[in-house]
Amino acid sequence: MLRIGLLSLVHERGKLVAAVAGVAFAAMLVLAQTGIYVGFKRTASAVISHVGGDLWVMARGTEVLDNSEPLVAGSRMLAEVPCVRRVRGLVFAWTTMRKPSGALESVQVVGYDPLPGDAPAVLPWSLARGVPADLHGPMRVSVDALDLTRLEIRGDPIGAWLDIGPGAHVGAVTYGIRAFTLAPYLFAEASTAQRLTGMAADQYSYWIVDLEEAACADAVARAIERHPELVARRRAAFQESTETYWVDGSGAGGALGFSAVLGLVVGIVVVGQTLYSMTKEHLKELATLKAMGATDGELVGFVAAQAVLVAGAGGTVGIGAAFGVRALVETAGLQLVLSPGVLALGVTSILVICIVACAFALRRVLTVDPAEVFK
Repeated sequence: MLRIGLLSLVHERGKLVAAVAGVAFAAMLVLAQTGIYVGFKRTASAVISHVGGDLWVMARGTEVLDNSEPLVAGSRMLAEVPCVRRVRGLVFAWTTMRKPSGALESVQVVGYDPLPGDAPAVLPWSLARGVPADLHGPMRVSVDALDLTRLEIRGDPIGAWLDIGPGAHVGAVTYGIRAFTLAPYLFAEASTAQRLTGMAADQYSYWIVDLEEAACADAVARAIERHPELVARRRAAFQESTETYWVDGSGAGGALGFSAVLGLVVGIVVVGQTLYSMTKEHLKELATLKAMGATDGELVGFVAAQAVLVAGAGGTVGIGAAFGVRALVETAGLQLVLSPGVLALGVTSILVICIVACAFALRRVLTVDPAEVFK
């Protein structure tokens, strides 16, 4: 019966192509929308994930990374708290840059304390030109290659002058590091970032606390929060709240979810209609088989074989198309994540499409009357 089902589906090539196309479109849309959603979340919290740390110390009332304020003077005494191995400062502040045309552009300046010794730099990552050491010089910043046109930087960007604060020069170029807000990131060492944003020396937006043992995080947080103007949050919690604020709070997550559901509905309708139509056209043959003693399970196998073929072919095409879409959107500066979890969701959606679509055809197969062979 399985062989009969497959042969009948292959024989109806036009319907087979339509069904495969429906599954492929739905799978591609689900994968693309889910991948962009995950990409949005990673983009919103990329600085947090790359900086790391066990605890992030910030001004009380700070909800997300982008809405920071300078910390009070003297708060670096956190290093004296038991179990604290190291405290790193991070500047994360908005400012404006005047472009060569005279227009103003909002930018986000990210300043960091270099790690001691030979430890690799955590910021900036994904360098296209230059190395982190190129930012050691005074008033050196990195810009992203995708923001060069927006910032009106023409020709060779290395050494280009930026009219921001007291002024800065481009020392390195990153690629693909973009904020969810699309405001250009300018990475620099902390001393440079403080001058560009008008902060005082040794003033930071965040303290990143590395602990001797992760188990003492709660005790250290309580000790830090004795200061009336400070709050300490676990890195994972701060990362999640930033992602939720920008992606879910902006409505982007809901829009992407709606599109993914729409793809599922389209796939179910196309595949369901195809399988039902083919089942209906073979009712007399199925009635004959039932009159000859075929069981309901064998008749179900007729439809199941067709659904498996459609799922396999359509899923393969859809996953391949999703990887093609990823390469396309990355040229526009978007991040489409096709992680194992996202791919698993895509495979699950393919199975849902075919199982639900089978229901329409199975209902008709199981109610077929053997007497129909005599009509």
